[in-house]
Amino acid sequence: MTTLATPMPGNEVKSPNWVQWVAWALTIVCLAAGAYGLYLRFTEGHAAASYGSYVPWGLWIAAYVALIGASAGAFGFAAVIFTMRKTEYYGLARLAMLVAFGAFAAGMMNVWLDLGHPFRFWKLMLQTSWTSIMGWMSWFYVIYGLILVVGLFLTRKGVIPKFMERFSWVAFLFAIAFAGAEGALFGVVGARALWESGLTPILFLVEAALFGVGLVAAGALIFGGMNPKAARMLGVVMLILLGVLLLLEWAEYTTALYASVPAKSSAVMTILTGPFWWVFWGLHLGLGVVLPGLLLLFGRGNVLLTGIAGALIAAMGLATKLNLVLPALAQEELEGLAHAFTGPGLTFSYFPSTMEWLVWLGTLGLGGLIVLIGYRLFSLSTPTRSSASK
Repeated sequence: MTTLATPMPGNEVKSPNWVQWVAWALTIVCLAAGAYGLYLRFTEGHAAASYGSYVPWGLWIAAYVALIGASAGAFGFAAVIFTMRKTEYYGLARLAMLVAFGAFAAGMMNVWLDLGHPFRFWKLMLQTSWTSIMGWMSWFYVIYGLILVVGLFLTRKGVIPKFMERFSWVAFLFAIAFAGAEGALFGVVGARALWESGLTPILFLVEAALFGVGLVAAGALIFGGMNPKAARMLGVVMLILLGVLLLLEWAEYTTALYASVPAKSSAVMTILTGPFWWVFWGLHLGLGVVLPGLLLLFGRGNVLLTGIAGALIAAMGLATKLNLVLPALAQEELEGLAHAFTGPGLTFSYFPSTMEWLVWLGTLGLGGLIVLIGYRLFSLSTPTRSSASK
């Protein structure tokens, strides 16, 4: 029995110390803001939020969907590296697993706080219908979280056991099923024409992969774990995923507008020309697709530009999910419903309240804290080795 050590290749571009200090500072600020947001959430309840009877989901659900998808994408990326035995990228894969765990924790915190009774979450798992996709998803979350913990534990000393290659096959398949099922939660809702589509689970898969790889690239820039070869690989993956995403969105929107089914076309027009048109054109398309696409095209192999592009893609993932969640809920199920009843919460317009923004920042701070502490706890700064048996 011999052990063959395959260290990560050198030439990683080291990030200056102040980059990590800035990350720590932003994390602390977000946690402080979140602490006050939590105080408002548990003292004033849902009355402090801007969602209501007609628009029951808002910022937190959009953030939850974006973060859970990014987590699955980052973990799927790590699983592919381990499965294909790309030993030169094992260090990047370990970082991807940690990033996936941080995003998962932040996403689950968003949806947990959105519940009417957060401390009764267990009822969804133990008192649910077995035909409910949401009930199945609650168990998927538990299994997925355990898989993440096991993966991090197995690689905690910087040595990748042979078992990880087989374990990653299962993990990769589960990540695909996990992200696809998340899309099915929306895709099977026939009452919302914008969501109900066979393309919805596919869109979720592509977006999950894109946002996840973007998070990994941003994390690698912060911690200095990326060399030009890795930057080139990450850039190619993100460019391909950006192209696929644009193709799917073009197909979804153009067919909806051409078919002119009122329930769906009006939702699409709300996205494109509604009060928050800038979320699609400015945040999603401009900062989330065009700008990072240009950075990746003209900065191939450039560590800094690849990391910045990844950060933009990951950050603008929220805009994509806001365009999914809110426009579908902002449509009147019956013409004139908006004027038939008036009162608090009986409105089809929505913009997050201060409390919602503060809580959301707190969840991001939680995810950031997990990554920053985990980076040292799991010794991700040490060279990664692959163990093999002869």
